[in-house]
Amino acid sequence: MGMRKLSGTDGFVVVDFDGAASAAGLVRLAPKILPSGAREMARSATYSFASVGMQRSGASGGINARPDGRDGAVEAFVAESEPWVRSGEFLPDPGKGLTAADLAPLRAHDPRHPIRLDSSDGISLSERLAGRGAVAAAAAALDGLEGRRIVIEGCGPAGVAAATAAAERGATLVGVATEKGYCTAGRGALDPVALREAWTSHGPASVQHMDGNCTETADVWDTEADVLLVGSKMGALNHNIAARLEVSAVACLHPIPFTTRALVILQAAGSVVLADFVCLAGPLFAAWPAELAGLEGDAVTAEAIETAATEAIASLVRETAGHPEGAFLGACHHAESFLATWRDQLPFGRPLAA
Repeated sequence: MGMRKLSGTDGFVVVDFDGAASAAGLVRLAPKILPSGAREMARSATYSFASVGMQRSGASGGINARPDGRDGAVEAFVAESEPWVRSGEFLPDPGKGLTAADLAPLRAHDPRHPIRLDSSDGISLSERLAGRGAVAAAAAALDGLEGRRIVIEGCGPAGVAAATAAAERGATLVGVATEKGYCTAGRGALDPVALREAWTSHGPASVQHMDGNCTETADVWDTEADVLLVGSKMGALNHNIAARLEVSAVACLHPIPFTTRALVILQAAGSVVLADFVCLAGPLFAAWPAELAGLEGDAVTAEAIETAATEAIASLVRETAGHPEGAFLGACHHAESFLATWRDQLPFGRPLAA
């Protein structure tokens, strides 16, 4: 795994496989982004590519900047990464602290299909596919979501899309958490349409503008639910939290949201723990619709891409969820089987938080 230090600002890019023809992944901005976390996110992206049969490397970047130096740091990152984007060597997507507008100057050089950025109700197609992919994974693991109770931790645009997708499958949304708080309807249900409208108007503060009881963010972990969607940050679901959860399935809205010890505890308790790199593979179909879905020209529509992505994710979960070592490791073995077809050596370490 290689790391390139940026020369124009305090930042870096980690590429999982040195010498890969192409790499892609999230870039984050904060006062302190650690390379160790970026390496784990790059590994998760590699496994996403492998899960859908793409010979590409995962990557991840970090920009270390305080609010007063943010704009200059972003500008420097864009300038320095432009040659990499032109060649396809590194294709960045906005992660925490960045927006699509920050990376807009790179779009003209990005070889990925522009439909991935198409927005509806302020949610891009890629974000929608991330949410709908996670729901499709949970539905495949549990043989449907009819009557299931869903709670969303770390809700963002993908979580809003997931709430709608879950409701379409007959599930009940019982709680939503953002960094601004946690909203629950108790034994009742929250309205996914109201969540979408509140998110459009208020963003993370949406939980304070919904018809429900708003409490502290951490209260989300105590919700009685069948399916937990985890989306706030890496390692958000640790062993202490896992020990008190009683859920049928855990799905992911953010890369590497649970730790190794949490995975062991949840699986011992009988929960199906789905791999983040499978749940989040949907956006790849919007970026490369021809390669992954055989869609070209006028056939490239959001609806066609969504159908192809969710069907592929559901099929992959059905294939791997019954693995003797659990759904997560089953998905790892599937990805590694593909990696072995084009890499002489498998990567050391799986995409799990410490």
